[in-house]
Amino acid sequence: MTTSQALTMINHWLHPHQTDNEAALSPSDAPQPDPPEQTSSGCAGYQVGIGTILYQQQKLVEQVNEQLNLPLELQPLFDQTLDNLTYWLHLLPAHPQHHCGPAGAIRHALETAFWSVTAMQQIHSDHDLYPDQRRAREPLWRLMAGVAGLLYDSGRMTSCLAVQKTLEPLSTEQWPAFQQGLGAWLQQHRITNYSPQWKHCDTNPEKPLAPEYTVINLLLLPQITPQSFSKTLQPDVDNSTLWQTFVSALTGQKTGRGVSQIINAVELARLKSVKLHFVRGEALNHIMKTVSTGDQPVEKKENELSWLHLVISKLQKEDIKWAKDSLLLHWPDSVKSEELPDSDILLRQWNQRGWIKPLGNQIIFRRNGRLVIALQPVISQQCKQWLPADSPAEEFAGEQNDQ
Repeated sequence: MTTSQALTMINHWLHPHQTDNEAALSPSDAPQPDPPEQTSSGCAGYQVGIGTILYQQQKLVEQVNEQLNLPLELQPLFDQTLDNLTYWLHLLPAHPQHHCGPAGAIRHALETAFWSVTAMQQIHSDHDLYPDQRRAREPLWRLMAGVAGLLYDSGRMTSCLAVQKTLEPLSTEQWPAFQQGLGAWLQQHRITNYSPQWKHCDTNPEKPLAPEYTVINLLLLPQITPQSFSKTLQPDVDNSTLWQTFVSALTGQKTGRGVSQIINAVELARLKSVKLHFVRGEALNHIMKTVSTGDQPVEKKENELSWLHLVISKLQKEDIKWAKDSLLLHWPDSVKSEELPDSDILLRQWNQRGWIKPLGNQIIFRRNGRLVIALQPVISQQCKQWLPADSPAEEFAGEQNDQ
């Protein structure tokens, strides 16, 4: 029995009438909003199991399974993939600008799977088969779309995030993201706290994923999906259409045998999940809110925000520079003050919180002969209220860097 199945059974035991009283969801219903999240610069350690993580997303898991509507012999393939992905990504966020709270990566994956399977209802396949043969294969197409949506963003997240022990900031030992699941690595090294950091990340989450990220999905595929999954999508009577479509959807690359509508649907499902958070501003709320957690008291979070406020309010008019919609800060000149912590401490904290917009692989770069950092657009908008009323507006021209 998989974790998600066990959680559903336990929930039915504890609340036997809850399902009967709830109205059934129609295919057009969107996933329920995120459960209340607690954000911090670090994440809890290996004792947080996949059952605890998935319990927070139980309603969404049930919605995805309802859309999948798989027969008993196929449901374990999706459940085991979800369990393995949760064990691999643990409490990681999905992106600095969306789903950026703990376990945001799993939330984003489930939402993408939901919209991918929903799109299958409008896509017709197996035109060369008899009606009864098409009906028999429909569950396989839904399974394929669900797993492709679940894993579609995993390559980017494992590429862009680095994890090290929170209590050992100078440690060079990092999670081998392509070789071992984060949950297994935490248990192996008995790590009780860890700190995820963005090495680099696309600053615009609304654009399609780059091939260098989606190709990595194939590297993770045999480690996350059950061994029988690939055999199930490659029946003897099939011309590999199912498998080719799955691989194409997972990499975002169209092939001759892949059904292009499904390949496009998975990418659109990812963007739909992003827009629910990024466009509506929920990501900004997660980044900026100050709530108490066990690892980081409210006073520390308020300090981080007040330090940013202090830095911005002390800027002189001639020092206020923009690169498109990102506010630039001369570094470390802008944070030289007895009222502020050391610049290295601030840089590490702000980077962990997702406030800094990287340029390529660097968070500090040279512009017009001076070292600067760029704040994320959502943070820059927040900082506008602290700037002088006559401060320069954003620059919409391209950045002039002289690295």
